[in-house]
Amino acid sequence: MKNMKVTVTKALAVLKKPVVMKAVMFSLVLLLTANQAFAADAGMDSFDSVVDVIARWLGRIGLVVAFFGAVQLALGFKQDDADGKIRGMKTLASGFLVFGITQSLSLFGL
Repeated sequence: MKNMKVTVTKALAVLKKPVVMKAVMFSLVLLLTANQAFAADAGMDSFDSVVDVIARWLGRIGLVVAFFGAVQLALGFKQDDADGKIRGMKTLASGFLVFGITQSLSLFGL
């Protein structure tokens, strides 16, 4: 019985620490404020149109960046500059990556 009292007092001493108390209170707040949310399609048309416009313009910007990278790559070959070639290839690849990501929105259902 005495060992049980010692264990309980040790457990209470641990709970009195500020970090433990904050973690316990945060967990309780999260548990008590959880609500079910039901999604609806209302208002998604305007959001989809905004996403389409942004994706279209980002794709165009990606193609412009890829074109700029191709010009850098050509100038790097013309001047036989290894750093210019690498910079041009990176810029070209990053432009096509941005364009590819904007074209793959249909894969994600957007």
